[in-house]
Amino acid sequence: MLAGIRVLDATTNISGPSATMILAALGAEVIKIERPATGDDARAMAPDSAYFIAINCGKRSVALDLSKPDGVAVALRLAASCDVFIENFRGGKAESMGLGEPAIRAARADIIYASLSAFGPRGPDFEKPGYDALVQARTGIQSVTGEPGTAGARVGVSILDMGSGMWMALGVMAGLFDRKRTGRGTRVDGSLFQTGVMWMAYHLIARQMTGRDPRPQGTRHSAFAPYGDFATADSRILIGISNDRLFDRLCSIVALEPDPRFSTNAGRVEHRNSLDALLAAIFAQRTTTEWLQIFDRAGVPASAVQSAGDLLNDPQLAALAQMSEAIPGILSPNLPIEFSSDLPAQGPPPGLGEHTRAVLTEAGFDQREIESLAERRIIECLHRQKNSA
Repeated sequence: MLAGIRVLDATTNISGPSATMILAALGAEVIKIERPATGDDARAMAPDSAYFIAINCGKRSVALDLSKPDGVAVALRLAASCDVFIENFRGGKAESMGLGEPAIRAARADIIYASLSAFGPRGPDFEKPGYDALVQARTGIQSVTGEPGTAGARVGVSILDMGSGMWMALGVMAGLFDRKRTGRGTRVDGSLFQTGVMWMAYHLIARQMTGRDPRPQGTRHSAFAPYGDFATADSRILIGISNDRLFDRLCSIVALEPDPRFSTNAGRVEHRNSLDALLAAIFAQRTTTEWLQIFDRAGVPASAVQSAGDLLNDPQLAALAQMSEAIPGILSPNLPIEFSSDLPAQGPPPGLGEHTRAVLTEAGFDQREIESLAERRIIECLHRQKNSA
């Protein structure tokens, strides 16, 4: 759907590459600039570049040294033929390198300039670095995650890195749509901090209404009861009861005696501990599989608490065909959206510098220029199988 759109990707780690992964999956050509010799930091993340593989399929790698003026000059020449430029440097660094918006827009006036940072495009922390866990702590996500009575926990996935990448991809596509309408390029800014604030929306509103900070509740939910996971005879099961009708249905299944404390959701929330204790004793009597069969027949929302290995063997995942081969023997998730027409296969993640020579040739560099850049170590023209297969 984005066929014909070229993206110059000067991002590294998780957040920026997540944004360009989305664009690549939708059909854009993504030219990924990487440091010579070492490449994107994600290539070295354990185990075995799993992070890199997950968010870099289908991109083209150019090994280019942006710390040198000649490397920046190459990037500006590449930008002239691109529709989007995206960077996730620390605040102010792109400008100091010569890759700020004015320089990129001088190369192509109608380009979409996208900047993804830790804390946003202004403010006292504009220049600070930040990583997913740090910003989870800063935005309060850690304070509402984990078991009751604890100091909180990091969410076990890179929710702010990948979430900010998702918002950035949406912003880039809105910019492209606006350019088609107006003929003008635009700037798109996003950050992990702003994404964290967005994910905390209802907690922030509740804090203003009640004057109380929300605390970790494990798998429980402050608005509903019973809601959360319980031990069964062999593992754990999670139920979600969000209204009185579902609770009545649950009671008929588990033979829970009527109790005026539990007649409304507000009452169940108030007396959550007593209700959970009753249910815990009941759920321990059967296996998770037995309970799921019973709940499915009755239409009560429930799920086994699955591991990554369980998910890979989930028949629903197989039915959706959401996984495709990224490298031999390793499957990676496709985008979690579908269209009436199939998207093209993305292909594997690139080897470091795999496409340097081809991309520069397409951009009008002659072979003498390319050889000169390689000799001066401004570029590398390599294909490192280790990180692409």
